[in-house]
This record gives sequence, structure tokens and C-alpha cells, in this order.
Amino acid sequence: MRAPPRRWPFCDAPGAGPPTASPVGGVISTAGDEPDRYRRTGSAPHTFGVDPADLNEVIETFLEEHEWPVFSLRLAGASRMLIIMRNFPDEGGVDYVLDPGTGGNAIPLAALEGHFRGPALAWPELIAAAQLPDPDHAPAERLLLLLPVCADRDRPADATEIVAAALSAVGARSDTHQVGDELLSSPRYWARSCEWTTTDDALICLGTHAYRSLDGELTRSDRRLITNAFRQTS
Repeated sequence: MRAPPRRWPFCDAPGAGPPTASPVGGVISTAGDEPDRYRRTGSAPHTFGVDPADLNEVIETFLEEHEWPVFSLRLAGASRMLIIMRNFPDEGGVDYVLDPGTGGNAIPLAALEGHFRGPALAWPELIAAAQLPDPDHAPAERLLLLLPVCADRDRPADATEIVAAALSAVGARSDTHQVGDELLSSPRYWARSCEWTTTDDALICLGTHAYRSLDGELTRSDRRLITNAFRQTS
């Protein structure tokens, strides 16, 4: 297992120089943003009126080994969430890392892969982060990009409605509630019943695979920095 990069923005590929970052300025289509996640729902291509075969070119772009696509989402202060398509041969995945904006190391939050880590954020953080000012991504786009690494036992009863509305906002044509429920109920990585608590002014995940746990690799300072990054500014 290769850990998500600690040195922003990328670690070096084995036997090669660092891959080139390819910033993704806007959401191409939600069905193609994170191909594995959204195709896995089964209903996603249909809800966007897309033939699954037509996604192949987009998926190939996201799996490019020498030019890794990267989404960059502004968070509170100078921090950013980087969503990195880590396309090492036979060792690929999607890394969610926090660039604190201080010139220091990036902080790993989640890894979507066989040896998964996460979740990265709780439901209230997802909602707050989606609404933060961002000239490149609308709130609905931000919510859908962050949703794959959100898990929270205490999410509200209208969570499916919120996700369905976001899907409609980015162009979904039908079955938005079905897709929203599929996205929220996916059991592949962490349990939907993941619990969170607050300790030392930082939100802590009680899940067994979380970076944001008390016995994980992150320092107390890291955990506080992450909590502050997801807070909505007034």
C-alpha cells in the first residue's frame, strides 16, 4: 500500500519523475468526475442521459498515468482540498489531501482504493464545505466531489433530498433520488454508521480506518487544522 502524498502536491512514481498535475477546472459531468464511484451506482449514467460507452474517453483521461487529474477545492482560510487521481500502474486510487496553504506538508484525509482510509469528513462539514466561496466550482459540484469521503451516522433524514438536489443542479435528468440514495448507501469503504466526536477542539472520527482518529498518524495540530478548514466562514 502506498500512503497518500505527504509532500504537496505529489510523491514520486517508482522509477520515474513526479507525474504532472492536470488541474480540472470544472465538473465535466458528475457521472464522470470519479468514474468508479459514480458508475458503481448503476443508475448514474442513465440519470444524466449518458450512454455508459460514451464515458470511456472521460474515464481514460482520469486514469492517465503520466498526467494525474486533480480537483482543487477552496476551503476556509488559505487551505484547499486536493482530490488526486493517483494513477500508479497496478496501485491506483483517489487521494483526498488537505493543502494547508502554509507551504508545509499536505495532510492525508482519505484514500479510495483496496486498502481504503477514511472517511474524511462528517455530514455537517460536507454541507459547510459545499457552501464555501469558490470561483471554480458551484456548491452542488463541491458537495458531489466531497460526498464519496463523507460518512456520518447522524446525517439528517433529508440527506437523500439534499444529494438529489445537487445532482439536479449539475444536470441530472431523472431518478435523482435513487442515485442519491445509492451514493449515500454504498457499503464499499466505511460504514454509513460512522460516528464522530469532538476532542481538543477537533472533530474526531471513531471509525477504524480514519486518518482523523485519536490513534492515527495525524498530530493534534493537524486535526485542529482540518476541523477549521471545513468550517463555514461568516
